[in-house]
Amino acid sequence: MLKVTFDFAAHKIIVEGEEGDLLKIAQAAKELVPSFSEIGIISQPASPTVSASVIAPHSATQEGLKRAPGIREFAKSLPLSNNYEKIAALIYHATKIQNKPYVNLKELGEWFGLCGFSKPSFMPVAVSDAKRKYDYITSKARDQWTLSTTGENLILGMVEKQRPV
Repeated sequence: MLKVTFDFAAHKIIVEGEEGDLLKIAQAAKELVPSFSEIGIISQPASPTVSASVIAPHSATQEGLKRAPGIREFAKSLPLSNNYEKIAALIYHATKIQNKPYVNLKELGEWFGLCGFSKPSFMPVAVSDAKRKYDYITSKARDQWTLSTTGENLILGMVEKQRPV
């Protein structure tokens, strides 16, 4: 059985139900209310159910509950100097943080706009150049892009430089 509780006064959405469905529901809740800054799945051993909570900014957070940065927050936090690095960063977020198996051109175009980046005139050419000239990304199949080792090292290097000492 699935139970969803919306408590907008407390900036919370609580989902209780079978463990397998909770991640999908929690992700859908995050897309529905993107202003909520925390999302997590919390197991409750005393109960046969598992809860997924979405917690808003400025609300009391549960200990140890951390959320992955959103794609815009992630991309804006990096010192990206050109469209090829932006493409690598967006694909990194999608494949490493969101656990997507690949990214397509349509998604990349949408994410450029979402992040406030100026979209390349010809996205297919920019993506092809990110692969051919810089080896930041690789193609799994037609219009299925993932990060190469070079691209991953580039983004990880930027992430490490951004971490406070």
